Amino acid sequence: MLSLVLLGAVIGALVHARRDPTRRSPARTGELIVRYTLVAYCGLPMLLISIGILVAPEGMAEILPVGPSAPIVAFFGWAYLGMSLAAVLAPWYSASALLAAALPWAVYFAGATVVHLHGPGGHGHGGALLVFATHGLVSVILVAGLAMARPGARVAPPG
Repeated sequence: MLSLVLLGAVIGALVHARRDPTRRSPARTGELIVRYTLVAYCGLPMLLISIGILVAPEGMAEILPVGPSAPIVAFFGWAYLGMSLAAVLAPWYSASALLAAALPWAVYFAGATVVHLHGPGGHGHGGALLVFATHGLVSVILVAGLAMARPGARVAPPG
């Protein structure tokens, strides 16, 4: 399901970038891809997940193989909450805010890819492809978008 959200975010950014031919550029496209990915994938869905972790930690406790009252579960929920709020709010600030929000998510999803590839579900072609599609691809999109956006490039905030 989240793979479709990611696909929708990238398509939305590309459509947005192509709407105004007078402002069309690789830098604008890269910045819009980062903005859309941050809000639509790293922001709103992960905000809901973080609230779920904080309200009902049992689900995350199963993933982390610890008890629901283990401090790491609460820490993970609060960290996800902070990162998702930064992702939602970054597009309304400067290009530096985009970098500050995108970089932790890119590192997180790259790390999650490595962890999952070494885990039981990441072996074989199907498992590795699924892990990359749900984790590694987010890192690639964020890093590529940041690389496309020139330093200091600025797109007017949404709204």
